[in-house]
Amino acid sequence: MKTSYLVASNRIDLDNVTISNNKTLQSTYVNCVIANDAPKKLDFLILVIETLQINATDTLLLKAKNIGLSDDFSSRVKFWKMRISNPLRTSYAFTSLTSDQVDSLVKLISSMAESLYPLIRQLLSSKESSTLNQERWFLFSSRLKSLIRERMNLQRSYITSLLNDDTNEIFRELLVTLSLSCGPGGSNRLKASLYRQS
Repeated sequence: MKTSYLVASNRIDLDNVTISNNKTLQSTYVNCVIANDAPKKLDFLILVIETLQINATDTLLLKAKNIGLSDDFSSRVKFWKMRISNPLRTSYAFTSLTSDQVDSLVKLISSMAESLYPLIRQLLSSKESSTLNQERWFLFSSRLKSLIRERMNLQRSYITSLLNDDTNEIFRELLVTLSLSCGPGGSNRLKASLYRQS
């Protein structure tokens, strides 16, 4: 009986912690608004996911369905309409993401980052031979730059600087962001980076 009581007590405590954590998270963003660069950041993170995985769009839509996300992910067109809120795209719609859409994209990106973590870790690892690391970075950056040329407005100075950057510093930052989006609290870390104080 004592064991059952302790187990029940622990469950009640865990439930209380979960409830208080959810309340804390909700109150965290009360005086915050979505940052202006949030659509760009989210779109580029998805672009990195597309670089790391073949047929990533289908995988993203399937993952969205599996984790119970909204109708925004029910088709390629609806998903694309969210992504063209990025002002750096060739096809740009003068729309902004809602907080629900940001939440959904954060959950999706975090879930995909979890699946792709072994690949992300390989690229960010300093323990492997420099030759192997350079080869991986060459393949990754070449494919990512190809996707950028295909989808982004090449007249924008930010895009030009990305394509001409041989240090891959910004690409590395995107990979680090993805790696921090994994695991417990990963989606909260990503979400926090997309909001600013109003």
